[in-house]
Amino acid sequence: MSRVLLESLRGVGAIHAGDVLLRTTSYDLSLWSEPDAHGSGGAAATSTSGHIDITGIAEAVVLAGPGTLILTLEDGRRLAFDLTNSAGGIVGRGWLAA
Repeated sequence: MSRVLLESLRGVGAIHAGDVLLRTTSYDLSLWSEPDAHGSGGAAATSTSGHIDITGIAEAVVLAGPGTLILTLEDGRRLAFDLTNSAGGIVGRGWLAA
């Protein structure tokens, strides 16, 4: 069974490392529901992946360095994420309280 797209999110948000604002950037995210691996028919934990606008490889390297990166979306939700490549690919590590 394949994963199901729950929500697509696009907008402009702020990226923080701890209390430090690194930049404001556009984002394009997909929130997915994963099939239940145990076969009970329910949805397992969701995953979030997508892209943020990163200008230049040097900045991408800087963004990849901090331990915890947080993207605050336009609607106030906050996503802890890891940068997956120098083109701005990201994968969520879980939603945080707004």
